[in-house]
Amino acid sequence: MLAAYRDIRCHSSIEVIKAALVGNDRAEHIFALNQSLELYDVYQAKIGDCDRKLAAAVAALTVKADGHIPALPKARTKRKQANAPSFDVRAALYGVLGTDLTQIHGLGPALALKLVAECGTDLRAWKSAKHFTSWLCLAPGNKISGGKLLSSCVFHGMMGAHSS
Repeated sequence: MLAAYRDIRCHSSIEVIKAALVGNDRAEHIFALNQSLELYDVYQAKIGDCDRKLAAAVAALTVKADGHIPALPKARTKRKQANAPSFDVRAALYGVLGTDLTQIHGLGPALALKLVAECGTDLRAWKSAKHFTSWLCLAPGNKISGGKLLSSCVFHGMMGAHSS
C-alpha cells in the first residue's frame, strides 16, 4: 500500500519497496507508537480548541463599521506558517483594525496577532512608526559623534512584543 505512493523518480520497483517495508516490529514498540499516535490526536484536538477560542475572541473585537470597508488586500506571501491558527488571521484582524498589518514587511499573521494582543487595537499612543519601533526596543541605540558611529546596541525592553 505504501509502496504505491513512491516518487516517480524512484528507480526501485514496487516489490523492492514492499520488501523493504516488512519489519520485525516488537510488541512494545507498537504499543509505544500507538500511545504516541493517541497523544498526537489529543494534542491536535486541544490545539483546535485553542484556535476556536482565539477565533471567537478576535471575532468579539471586530468593529461593525457603518461605512463600506474595502476588500482585504491580496496577501504579500502565499506561504503558510508553521503552527498557524486554523482560522484566517488576516481576515479577522482586518475586521478588527480596518487595515492589513501583514502588508508590512516582516509582519506575518502570527506576529500581527501577537502585536494586537500586546498593544491593543488603538495605536494612537505612539506619534509615529519610529516611536512605536523605539518602544518595542527594535531601534538600535546608535551613539554617533561627528558623523561616526561609535557604538550600537539593541536595548532589552518590551519583551512581550519584542520577542515576536
